[in-house]
Amino acid sequence: MSTNVLFPSGVCPSAVQPSAARERWARHGFAPLEVLVEVVVAPGWVRLAGPARTSWLARSGRWVPMNPAAVQAMASDWQTVSARVLVVVRDEPGSVVAELGSAPVGTSAEVLGWLGWPTVREAGRPVSVRDRFGARSNDYWLLEAAMEALGLPEAAGDLPVLPGISVVASARGAQSVLAGTVGSVIEAAGRLPGRTPWECIVVDDLSTSPLRLPEGLPQQVRLVRASERVYRGGARNLGQSLAAHPVTVFLDDDLQMAPDYLLEHAVRHLLWPDLITVSGREEYLEPDAPTPQRLPHGKQTPGGAGHLRDIGAGSRVGPREVYELVMRGDIVASRSVADVGFPPDYVAYGPEDGTFVAKALSCGAFVVPVPETGLYRRGYHRTGNLVAQDAARTAAFVANLERQERHFDAPADAGWAGAR
Repeated sequence: MSTNVLFPSGVCPSAVQPSAARERWARHGFAPLEVLVEVVVAPGWVRLAGPARTSWLARSGRWVPMNPAAVQAMASDWQTVSARVLVVVRDEPGSVVAELGSAPVGTSAEVLGWLGWPTVREAGRPVSVRDRFGARSNDYWLLEAAMEALGLPEAAGDLPVLPGISVVASARGAQSVLAGTVGSVIEAAGRLPGRTPWECIVVDDLSTSPLRLPEGLPQQVRLVRASERVYRGGARNLGQSLAAHPVTVFLDDDLQMAPDYLLEHAVRHLLWPDLITVSGREEYLEPDAPTPQRLPHGKQTPGGAGHLRDIGAGSRVGPREVYELVMRGDIVASRSVADVGFPPDYVAYGPEDGTFVAKALSCGAFVVPVPETGLYRRGYHRTGNLVAQDAARTAAFVANLERQERHFDAPADAGWAGAR
């Protein structure tokens, strides 16, 4: 992968042999992993997880679970801590696969910040999505360090299985491109390790002419039709309610995956439990142009991958900043993140992707670009849209931006306030 991981000041990287780490991992059946930070404080040994995960306290020779509120209460008494960064089997804090680094001294806020905790105490009052997101860092160096320690993604093809993947394609009036979109999913699924389960759910958002799948598709592909018009966010929520696997790809109907798309995204979700990944590149194709047998060209992540690390971390967060996180029409989310759901009150042309991501990040997720793969966008004329004229389209978009501002100012830990 050659990430050249940039460790924070004061963290000393450990020398890890990827082959040895994978050998230890193999003894656990290549189970999903997570990164914990072990600290030594007054209560004893604590292995910290992200704010949406269970942390652990060593007591009487075993690891006792701690919920996020207990971690915050305990951390308020910490001044400085020593820390070790560990890759462990998910939900088994004593099963260490690799040690990534150590920090002799650090503050509790700094150490928790590595894992996506807010850098300020919230004093028990309701906190908005905007405030919570702005008070935490999206610096995903821990994930990069874990990937480097295990030699991923280069070694991903040698793994026997990856997390099961559900692809949810929201579609309306997309008959002309549907075969290409579904075909690209099937081809990408063929690149997954042999025991990896997958499915593709196409959600027809009440197209004027009901959509039809091509004949002869694998049984993993199915089509469902919404009973009423739910727009893209609602269609994605419907698909997620039917999804069976721990990772979900949300895909626009005019996008085609590169052949390595599912493999590159899924391997990252194997190492981090609360994660959003987005493609690093996209190339636009004319409606009748052949799909190239190569990775997509076109724009890469705005400002480079490092740009995404700077979102939040004390800066103001608004529509523009969030839009720069997800601007390609694909979102790959861990189950716990996908179940947050998309805001259901946007109609027609709406910023549901960015609003969903802001909400997820305010709850502790990270958003990470995947530069090794990408998408082709197949240009076509969408039919049946409610906004056929530019003036109406603009008015709908402005109304949705007003809804987005309300969602940003709503409590981070509540549902979609004010949504229909």
